[in-house]
Amino acid sequence: MYGPYPIFCRGHSGGRLACEAFIHNQIAMGHVASDRKDTEFFAIQNPLMYELILNAYTYINLPNSQKAHYQALMQRCLEQFIQQEVPDSQQPFGWKLGISLFTMPLVLETFPNAKVIHLIRDGRDVMLSRLEARFANMHDSANRLVVFGDADIDQFDSKPLTPETIAANRNALEMQHWVTAVRYGLQGRAYGDRYLEVNYEAICQNPMTEFKKIFDFLELPFLEETKNWLKTAIYHTRIGKWQSLSAEQLTKPLEIGETLLKELGYW
Repeated sequence: MYGPYPIFCRGHSGGRLACEAFIHNQIAMGHVASDRKDTEFFAIQNPLMYELILNAYTYINLPNSQKAHYQALMQRCLEQFIQQEVPDSQQPFGWKLGISLFTMPLVLETFPNAKVIHLIRDGRDVMLSRLEARFANMHDSANRLVVFGDADIDQFDSKPLTPETIAANRNALEMQHWVTAVRYGLQGRAYGDRYLEVNYEAICQNPMTEFKKIFDFLELPFLEETKNWLKTAIYHTRIGKWQSLSAEQLTKPLEIGETLLKELGYW
């Protein structure tokens, strides 16, 4: 089995670019949405994925002897994906969908051949790229879990988590989601050479160097088709959008994100 090689990231962190590069490099990514390049098989509308994501923190806190249940569900999920969307068993394969980041340790522990890319982008820019479906459905336990790390949260800033509260605190909530997702993904560091962190900003500045690093990590050739496509696909203007915000607009988001932004070298 050549994979899986999933791209894990908090939504709007450059995953679309990475997924398109994988596809050009002949990595099967299943049926992807035409705009976002999400592998929709792994969305929470898939009952198996919903259960796995809702139990993301349950899984990581279990002793090894009790992890088998979730590993069996992940195995079944991947078998269905391969059967339905990966026609060539000899082709490397993976997927890209932001919320599936919350299966990272499970994927690495279930599949010995798995290698994962964790794509990270400056949280101050990420918070300005709205995840509309996530925040329009905060009544859903899985959405609350991936934003807060706790499915039972029903308040923010001491106010009920209503549409009005969400609208008034959108930047802060998007930053909270970035912190929760990136922190969860950083668990991949414990898996050594099966985990690779890549910064979106580094891709924008040195796409050939960064994708060579990615494909070397996956032990795959970096195809000329992919290189030629990348020459037309990179936009530097997406870096530093947050600098247009006022100090007042940044105060609450930075209270939430400061520690992790500093850890990652963004501040």
